[in-house]
Amino acid sequence: MTALLWLLFLTMVVVDTWAAGAVVSSSATSRGLRAPYAAAALLALAATVATTGFLSYFWNPDTHVYGWPIPRVIFQRDTADSPWLDYVGPTVVLAYPMNFIVYMFLPSLVFISIVLLRRKREKRAHI
Repeated sequence: MTALLWLLFLTMVVVDTWAAGAVVSSSATSRGLRAPYAAAALLALAATVATTGFLSYFWNPDTHVYGWPIPRVIFQRDTADSPWLDYVGPTVVLAYPMNFIVYMFLPSLVFISIVLLRRKREKRAHI
């Protein structure tokens, strides 16, 4: 299961990088897409800050999670009278960029499809 999640996340990294490269490139197909892509990136950044930095919820009465979908920190306790123990892993630092990649995945798919459709039309026009 862990390997599948890593494969999914690395796929998201590749798609996001491909979309950024396709939109930022100076080709005719990507013209006019820079401003909407920048707006989508700003919205993803705002969602990342809001959900990773300020969202907290109780998974169950003895588990308190900060951040979503990739948590920043998780506090757990054995019973209601026990002290809260924290799990602090690498996600404290990596949760923000990882969540940004997750939030940019769907917009990246949309922008890649637009660029590919425009390239297809350009090829048809030159024939």
